[in-house]
Amino acid sequence: MKVSSLKKADLTNEIIDKMLYEGMEDVEDNGDCIMVLGSMKAHKYRLPKAVSIYQDKRSSKLLVCGGKIISSESGLLSEAEMMRRKALEMGVPDKDILKEELSMTTKENMICSLLVLERAFILKNISNILVVTANYHMRRSLLMAQTYMPNWITFSTCPSDDAITRRDTWYKTEKGYQRVKEEAWKIICYINEKSIPDFEI
Repeated sequence: MKVSSLKKADLTNEIIDKMLYEGMEDVEDNGDCIMVLGSMKAHKYRLPKAVSIYQDKRSSKLLVCGGKIISSESGLLSEAEMMRRKALEMGVPDKDILKEELSMTTKENMICSLLVLERAFILKNISNILVVTANYHMRRSLLMAQTYMPNWITFSTCPSDDAITRRDTWYKTEKGYQRVKEEAWKIICYINEKSIPDFEI
């Protein structure tokens, strides 16, 4: 069935699993850049996955994204700056870290990253980007990347688990269930407003 045809009442656990998690595994591709999408806790849950990929030499550059401001021990920092500082602490050299800190949404993560990537690589030289975000957020992120970035670039999914939205546990707590169901509904809404393409599940 087409995702665009679904209503909120159709969002069973099985449907949500297919929408959000199916086929989003890390197949351990190499890429030109590791792109870490922002969130208030991206430095805690997403960045370690990205640094692990970097340390495995699957890519030599790390792009941290996100312009929302969060509070830290060092004061108010953008999501991207918080991740940059944590990446440095984890041993990633500053020369290998790119930063995008204008974006406020997943869609803007993609659009605002284009200029950073153009200046670092020249876009025509990029063939594959490794996308790191929470497992439940990966489908929307992938569709946004495929929609708003050049069509010759491919994207490899490198999901990270957070505390409550793992594929095997999200439905076991009310907080995890509500967060994941809301994500599934967002995808339906974005498809119906033509922000991302429809797909079959």
